Amino acid sequence: MLQSLPTDALPTPPAWLPWQELVVLGVVVAVLLGVRRIAGDRPGRALRARLLLGIPWGTLLTMGGVLAVYLFVQGAWWHPRNPLVTPFRTWSYFYPLGMLTGAFTHGGQGHVTGNLLGTLVYGSVAEYVWGHYPRKRGVQTFTSLRTNPFARILVVPAVLFVVGVYTAVFAVGPVVGFSGVVFALAGFALVTRPTLFLGALVGSRVVDLLYSALRYPVSTASGQTRFVTPWWSNVAIQGHAIGLLAGLLAGAVLLWYRDERPSAPRVFFATLVFAVFQGLWAVYVPLGGGRFRLYRFLGAALVFVLAFLTAAVTLDADRRPFPSFDRRPASLAGVVIVVSLAALCLAAVPTNVVDLQTDELPEDGVEVRDYTVTYDEDVPNRYFENIWYPTQGDVSINASGVIVASAEREVWIVAVQPGRLAVDGRETVTVGGPTWRSSVQATRTDWSVLGNESVYRVQLRPAGGERRTVYTSEPSTADVILDGRNVTLTPSDGGFNIAVTEANETVGRGPLPANMTRATIGGLTFERNRTRLYARTDGTRVQVAELRQRDRDRAR
Repeated sequence: MLQSLPTDALPTPPAWLPWQELVVLGVVVAVLLGVRRIAGDRPGRALRARLLLGIPWGTLLTMGGVLAVYLFVQGAWWHPRNPLVTPFRTWSYFYPLGMLTGAFTHGGQGHVTGNLLGTLVYGSVAEYVWGHYPRKRGVQTFTSLRTNPFARILVVPAVLFVVGVYTAVFAVGPVVGFSGVVFALAGFALVTRPTLFLGALVGSRVVDLLYSALRYPVSTASGQTRFVTPWWSNVAIQGHAIGLLAGLLAGAVLLWYRDERPSAPRVFFATLVFAVFQGLWAVYVPLGGGRFRLYRFLGAALVFVLAFLTAAVTLDADRRPFPSFDRRPASLAGVVIVVSLAALCLAAVPTNVVDLQTDELPEDGVEVRDYTVTYDEDVPNRYFENIWYPTQGDVSINASGVIVASAEREVWIVAVQPGRLAVDGRETVTVGGPTWRSSVQATRTDWSVLGNESVYRVQLRPAGGERRTVYTSEPSTADVILDGRNVTLTPSDGGFNIAVTEANETVGRGPLPANMTRATIGGLTFERNRTRLYARTDGTRVQVAELRQRDRDRAR
């Protein structure tokens, strides 16, 4: 194993500010002021009656905290396109850092922007329902903590922090993102104020369109080769579900406490629309090797069941302390939701007690402190192998790609799929911790062999270190015979080699010629014309291999 040089120091913050986001914010504020001008002061009076100065301060504080984590803990302030993600995932109960930070960290700018927008929309509705002022008549403001607007404001980020830790602790697998909290806010809002919730949901789509239009006013697109996975395969459906169900129950409890009863049909419709908009029907399981299986019909049925249960739980929101199943559908629906939530939370325990050992790390790779980075294909996924389930037996899920592992952090993940590396040719993997970060560059070089499979090698280079070959593919023989001889290309640590065989016997071996040179191997003359390899004999010249398009610029 190659020990990397000292990791990258955090650079001096650049003179960078999110000007585009500030412009978008300014335009949104201008639009809201315009709406207020048209509608008069009635909406403003309603807001000021529930919120201090009519502003959801607790929601804004929460958003500021999440954004600060993304910018300064994950390092997006210094590396806008490459925030540090791996050490902040919910890997295991034996890695507390991930459990505490998983809900508040994000995978990229689009991820954090979407969750902040959802927090603003649903959090504002939820905070409006909560209110900054006492609701009972005759109760004065500032007479106690319960009636203190500033205390009630601080309750919002405090509760959302607890909800974030809860969604992280009971999430299945190494997830990251604030979306579990966003779904909890949505569940709370749609139960307590379904009509206002729907208005906020539609409004969020308008704001999203405005954001995209201002951030990318003109764009030019063209066809291109890309490696993509299904959008639903990147959704933590279980984490969203436990957040949503927890929010539904919290909203139902508040309705019970306040003795309020919203319109059940409106709650049903709001839940159904939200579930469809957010893709809650996308129930899937990973099959390994970058493949997933989607159960669309099952997911669609579950969406309607969820809508029925949510509407039923609000039918009889009276203050009876015990359920009455013969007359209270709300009680039965509440029990079903509680049991479902408990089952989903318990399902996370086996995945979160993973305990990787040092001997389970890749044997050959680049070491960066406690991390090991390598590339391999069709090897057992050590993270899944450490998950206990009743029928485990000899079942194994294999994985391929750039692998990042750490026994200290319980990390074992395919950071780059092989298909993605094959298309792009070069990818950077970032590892680190709360106070440091480092990068490892993975490079794949391919030669397309005439009439047969390509040959390739994968090299890794740590920051400040030397490039090293960590994987080579099987040899490949060109589908051509020259003077009774076959030509085979073989990748190696030092590059690519040529083997010439005749009658199943090797008659010559040698390295691939350098650019614009030739070499004689096994009685054949090989010419390298930049990205093309030709074989010549007795006046016959045939192209036997070609460098992949993405590798040509590096070869010149």
